[in-house]
Amino acid sequence: MNQYEGMFLFDPTFGASFENCEAEVRRLMERAGAELLFCQKWDERRLAYRIQGRKRGVYVLTYFKVPSEKVASLERDVQLAENILRVLVLRAEGITQDAMEKALALGSEKASDDGGFDRPRDGRGGREGRDRGDRGDRGDRGDRRDSRDSRDSRDSRKEPAAVGAASGRSRQDDDSDNEGSDKDDA
Repeated sequence: MNQYEGMFLFDPTFGASFENCEAEVRRLMERAGAELLFCQKWDERRLAYRIQGRKRGVYVLTYFKVPSEKVASLERDVQLAENILRVLVLRAEGITQDAMEKALALGSEKASDDGGFDRPRDGRGGREGRDRGDRGDRGDRGDRRDSRDSRDSRDSRKEPAAVGAASGRSRQDDDSDNEGSDKDDA
């Protein structure tokens, strides 16, 4: 039997009580013939995108032993369970009980360190409100509107290829016509 790590994402209404989550995980492990080593609520977080119409989810971290051929049936049972939104099962060979508890503590510590915000810190100041420091002289950036207007006017003189093709004339024909008119004016 191989050792696996499973991260279950539960519906927040169902996951409000950890006992419900633990009972569901135990039921799934029993069906798969797995030995549950460790099961702990990790955190409740806002999701990056909606999953089955839910904006939030409860994460439950588990470690278990199961024969490798039973993992697929476990994942299938999870997909059929209405209260579990997602699951990620990874092989976790050589992880001790201490390492399991340390992983849980690390996850809980990160959740409490972020001040209640679900977004990871990127070191740019963001919500932490740190001073960005002296940014130096950035120079005169000029009027940005004028540069865009000049580009737009140049682009508007060009005729789209589809228009030239529809009229039966090519762009080269237009250029040759203009050259002839220049000679007449001179």
